[in-house]
Amino acid sequence: MNQAQANTQITRLSQMDSTQLPTQVVATVNRQLTAAADHLAELAHIIETVIAQTAQEGDEPNNSATHNNHTDGHVQATPTDLSDLPAEPISIIVAASDVNTIGRFKSTARHFTNAVRPIVRRLRLPKAIERAGVGGVVQFDDQLSHGDVMKGMWMVEEGDEGGWGEVADTLRVAEHCGNCQLPVTVGAGDLHTHATKAQDGTLQLLRHNNNELRAIRNEPNFAITINPPLPLLSRPVHPFSQHPFTHHAKPHDPPASSRIVWQNGVGWATVGVNDGHAFASASSMLKDLMLGHRLLVVGGFTYSPTVVVDRRVRGGHLERIMTQSPHTPLNGCSDVVAFEVASGWCGQQHLLTSFNDPFIAWIFFVIPLGNNQDVHVTVSTTEAPAVGVPHDARFAQRFPRTAAKARRVLGPTAAIVLDGQAP
Repeated sequence: MNQAQANTQITRLSQMDSTQLPTQVVATVNRQLTAAADHLAELAHIIETVIAQTAQEGDEPNNSATHNNHTDGHVQATPTDLSDLPAEPISIIVAASDVNTIGRFKSTARHFTNAVRPIVRRLRLPKAIERAGVGGVVQFDDQLSHGDVMKGMWMVEEGDEGGWGEVADTLRVAEHCGNCQLPVTVGAGDLHTHATKAQDGTLQLLRHNNNELRAIRNEPNFAITINPPLPLLSRPVHPFSQHPFTHHAKPHDPPASSRIVWQNGVGWATVGVNDGHAFASASSMLKDLMLGHRLLVVGGFTYSPTVVVDRRVRGGHLERIMTQSPHTPLNGCSDVVAFEVASGWCGQQHLLTSFNDPFIAWIFFVIPLGNNQDVHVTVSTTEAPAVGVPHDARFAQRFPRTAAKARRVLGPTAAIVLDGQAP
């Protein structure tokens, strides 16, 4: 098959929907491309060597090209032929290949390098961002070098072991709490810095000595402990038969703890060694820090009266809430944070509002130390009070939009929590 025939067949491939290509076909293309890469590299080397030698000998370029094109009676490809692959077929191959194959493909000869670079930047990286679930949340600086674009593509596709969903959720919570504006732009400095910083306006993560993650400040007391001992010493017996943080642990987003707190008049500070808080995941811990900053620093929240409900009443609705996976938001909620504090209290807080709502509302479910049957339920919101409703009216009347979202979550216990009914 000569170059023209090869181009024709590749053009036919470009007319297919790449998303419909069977996995086996993509694997075959990758294998053939890898095998062809060696031949293409060798061919490019031979061509460049012949041209260089001919130039040194003072021969005419046209004569050397003619000699090279008819060796052994076969028409050989020239540099012009190598760079003459249509852009669409290359796009198909780049879109369907893994990162290593793309790297090998573009390194075969500089003719291909120039063709692949804009396709990776314009096509492959944006698609990788969308597939990772961070479209509109994370973007890469347009000024990145090609090497940094490849590094960014690897980071999105291969480098986080499935944890980009948590990254997206954490950044959305950060924006909802007023800590940043999305999308967050990743620049060359973010890809190269040893500290591996990720900032949202209030929160800064730093990797220290490649094995310790710190938040807020690059100080030992601000270290984050991954997979801390559970349960905490303050609660040697957990209220559930299995500790939910370890039972539902995610390999790419494991349980975490820290001693970081916000203290009014002080700012970010740390508590004693045995007074830290544990969370179902590292992303839960980061969300809690941002929520705490929003609650204590910015303020603007109104709280419902805390109602104590036996988790077994009304068909055990609260029992099911407290024993489900700590990573699963309740029906209609946007996010969840599960925690266990040093005082022995443990619980969950669910974000009632969507990220597009003009106000923020959370619902808290807490089980205190020493009483494993009762659940303390509180709702907080930044919704403006309803006009014309007395200040001493029930929370549900003053904040009807928040109450409607809470009822959806509380189910049969809504009348107890919001309307004052007996269990």
